[in-house]
Amino acid sequence: MKKIGLIGTGVWGTALAVTAARAGCTVLTWAREEEVVRDINALHVNRMYMPDLPLPDAIRATNDIGEVMAFADVVLVSIKAQFNRCVFEQLKPFVRPETLLVLCAKGIEDKTGMLLSEVAAEVLPGVKTAILSGPGFAHEVALMKPTATTIACSDLATAQALTEMLGTKFFRPYSTTDVISPQIGGSVKNVLAIAAGIAEGAGLGDNARAALITRGLNEMIRLSKALGGHARTMMGMCGLGDLILTANCTQSRNFSFGYEVGVAGRAQALIETNTRTVEGLSTCPAVLKRAAEVGIDMPICETVCAVLFDGMNIQEAMEDLLSRPFKDEGF
Repeated sequence: MKKIGLIGTGVWGTALAVTAARAGCTVLTWAREEEVVRDINALHVNRMYMPDLPLPDAIRATNDIGEVMAFADVVLVSIKAQFNRCVFEQLKPFVRPETLLVLCAKGIEDKTGMLLSEVAAEVLPGVKTAILSGPGFAHEVALMKPTATTIACSDLATAQALTEMLGTKFFRPYSTTDVISPQIGGSVKNVLAIAAGIAEGAGLGDNARAALITRGLNEMIRLSKALGGHARTMMGMCGLGDLILTANCTQSRNFSFGYEVGVAGRAQALIETNTRTVEGLSTCPAVLKRAAEVGIDMPICETVCAVLFDGMNIQEAMEDLLSRPFKDEGF
């Protein structure tokens, strides 16, 4: 039976653990919270994050990160993007030559503008990594709602092996060797979801949201290509698919936060009182930092950043975008 390690047992980590167990894997998951470990092992439920989801017996939990690393060669890392570096440091003493880390968070490191695979390579030189990304709300995955995702690894055989290992009738991964596009798509779509939410909350109409999503996809593709990714990958699950989901649904924390900004007209007070995980808030300046390094213009992301952090109001934002020079369609 295949052994999967899982670092992080929040909502997404729990959904991934259940998916792996349904695919025939045994899963050992790491959690910081003693109560989460106790509940999973004794009650087969994660009451802190998914209290209504019974967990298969194939899932066990521990608060010993070294035990997880010794248990499995394939380790899914499901920790918030901005904490990945810290977790990689904790994994460092336990990584073996055969260890494969599957990075499941979506975001760019805010202080450096680095992709999470680049952070892993810096902290854990020589470690083999893969990326799991795409349109998937955790609760729907856990409830076996049909979901398609992308698994990327520079070694195609490894990506394909992971799709076979994790795939089920309800969870369908597609494999690729393009490790850049899934990371850019999974990160930038959060910023664009905030933009779409702002448009909805401000009552700008469906036309405006459609334009933001479409031209936002253009920005995602341009940045990905500049970093070595491929447009065809971005037109799949990890780009277009994830953007469609996140920028059109109130289940999305980024869209919902943007909606509140659109209703309020400004962002500062909402940011100061926000307690939710809204990855787009930290990702937005990181995206612009990386785009500037490679000379890529990202006007929608720039405008979102100005609304969030520079006090620009919604009317100014729309006027700024709509006053840009006319141009041909395309990338």
